[in-house]
Amino acid sequence: MCINEFSRTAELVEAVLEGRSGSVFCYGATGAGKTYTMLGTVESPGVMVLAIKDVFNNIWQRSCDRNHVVHLSYLEVYNETVGDLLSPRRPLVLREDKQDH
Repeated sequence: MCINEFSRTAELVEAVLEGRSGSVFCYGATGAGKTYTMLGTVESPGVMVLAIKDVFNNIWQRSCDRNHVVHLSYLEVYNETVGDLLSPRRPLVLREDKQDH
């Protein structure tokens, strides 16, 4: 994993801690290393692991009461199907809004 991949998420983590939404998107051909880049290994954690760790470390350092709620999703798009990898019961149903956005 290239260290630049994580350093780019530092700004994203900062924005999330300021109340904005953020996402990390990884795409590529089968076997290109998407899973490794996102998850890494125990010895070399990936972008997602490091970013989440950074979120909680920042909360711990900045908070007086350390009472926070963190919402996150871990989704996979594969063959035009979206799955929730934290709750992999069934594919997610995608809908367009009434204004076609």
